[in-house]
Amino acid sequence: MLRTFSQLLGEDRFIFYRYIGLTVLYAVLCGLSMVLLAMLLAQVLHGKHDQIITFLLLMILCIAVCWGLRRVVEQKGIQVGITVLSGARLRLGEHVASLPVGWFNQKNSAQFNHIVSQGMMAVAQLPAHVFTPLITSLITPIVIVVALFFWSPILGLMALIALPIFAFIFWLSAKIARYTDATYQENFAQTSQRIVEFAQAQSVFRAFNGEGNSRRFLDQAFDRQRRSAFKLIMLSSSAAVLNTWVIQIVSALLLILTLFGLTVTPFDQILLSELIATVVLLVLLCRFIEAITEVASYSEVLRGATAQLAAIQAIFDEKALAEVSVTQTLVDHSICFKDVYFSYDQESTQVLQGLNLNIASGSMTALIGASGSGKSTVAKLAARFYDADQGQVTLGGVDVKQLPYAQLTTQISQIFQDNYLFAGSIADNMRIGRSDANEAEMLAVLTQVGLGEMIADLPDGLNTLVGEAGARLSGGERQRMAIARALIKDAPILLVDEATAALDTQNQAIICEVLNRLRGKKTILVIAHQLSTIRAADHIAVLHQGSVVEQGTVTELSQLNGHYQHFVEKSHHVQGWKITGSMQAEV
Repeated sequence: MLRTFSQLLGEDRFIFYRYIGLTVLYAVLCGLSMVLLAMLLAQVLHGKHDQIITFLLLMILCIAVCWGLRRVVEQKGIQVGITVLSGARLRLGEHVASLPVGWFNQKNSAQFNHIVSQGMMAVAQLPAHVFTPLITSLITPIVIVVALFFWSPILGLMALIALPIFAFIFWLSAKIARYTDATYQENFAQTSQRIVEFAQAQSVFRAFNGEGNSRRFLDQAFDRQRRSAFKLIMLSSSAAVLNTWVIQIVSALLLILTLFGLTVTPFDQILLSELIATVVLLVLLCRFIEAITEVASYSEVLRGATAQLAAIQAIFDEKALAEVSVTQTLVDHSICFKDVYFSYDQESTQVLQGLNLNIASGSMTALIGASGSGKSTVAKLAARFYDADQGQVTLGGVDVKQLPYAQLTTQISQIFQDNYLFAGSIADNMRIGRSDANEAEMLAVLTQVGLGEMIADLPDGLNTLVGEAGARLSGGERQRMAIARALIKDAPILLVDEATAALDTQNQAIICEVLNRLRGKKTILVIAHQLSTIRAADHIAVLHQGSVVEQGTVTELSQLNGHYQHFVEKSHHVQGWKITGSMQAEV
């Protein structure tokens, strides 16, 4: 927990440690005030008037210091919370920005969104509202145990033994509910994601809502969250009951032990000093049990906060891509994969298995293969979305791990099937590719991808707003915008993954023509199923189960009568589909 707070606060971590130190001091003084009260009570019962004033003044002084220190502690706690809100999100965001792009899947993105919104707010409230009373309730029993040793060594030893028992029971009860809390938090994040999805996908729901099931996914998410919440409540209640029972049992044992000395002595032989000592011990034990009960009352709050901090720590524990600062000299713009192995996580099978592929500088290489053969993974490794588990990926003769990220991004433009447009104007989105692009350059590229006429017909032209995620554009227009954004960057390497999948035949031909014009000018790695695009490539590589099983020119692969030829035959078969038989007669 302390480590997570240190990472969240960064250079401001001294503020947190100062707060913790002041809180511990305040807790010690609170325990000492209770001990002074017990000693004052003893002096009053003994009738030692000369010492009553001394203990009374000491207690008043200690209480006054506690009162003043409590105000300081609360202010410092609020300062820590404000620092968490003002800077911790930025530090967490900076760390996330250094993670592999592939980390940003739907699950991780939903979890991250939940953390930076509700999770971070919950963590920020801990210092002011939870840590101060909790630390006080933890330190006070320790101070009282020391005092109990002074009055009754046996009772002090019993109270000391009780502390680890309480700690174990609190840990056990927290463990009982902890795993369900993780499930609840995950379902909560998924439900939030489904709510946003439900709002964004209304056009799809209304198009396919003939049976009134547009809320099906949302209802399923709510149901999962409801069931996990019910399970969490039941287990949390059981944990709270367990804590209460143990506290009551230990309290009863300590009370019996305290009164045992009086019960074994005849009433008429009980000494006043023994009676006074018993009263003082009962006062101290009451405060001891009260503090332990207060710790138990914060167990649920602390467990929930611990879950949030654990989720934050899990993100911090994700390994960032190793970054170097020395700019490298590239001999050309070739891409080379040397015996590359890669899997997306330790549990999954390897997507790439000993991949060897050389993409010559200035060439156009097409990757083909069945779904799951590793084509998109090759493009992602080239852009260093991930690092290979084994082997080496080089760009211009330099390992991509040795290239500063800024240098790597200047070398590569990427066009993927799933592209994102930012809420803003067409010009704003184009300048994501190159910030200094002028209107003439943007219009030229947009015309190349078939959007020139559309831009000319818009009243605001390049200043037309595209809406959130490009909602005001059609699917094909969004894809062509993404392609134009990649082209205006004018990087020497172009990675194209299913770029024409969302386009009609006419626009597919336009994009293929653009790629043909770029041949020889850029190094192009294209993943496509269109025969026209594949046949235009200088080099074709066929992937199967994570390895290159065939490669060469169109002529060379056609003569092999292998995987490539099988792919061509299937493509011709699909293109040759036509309506026959009775259906054709009806038409």
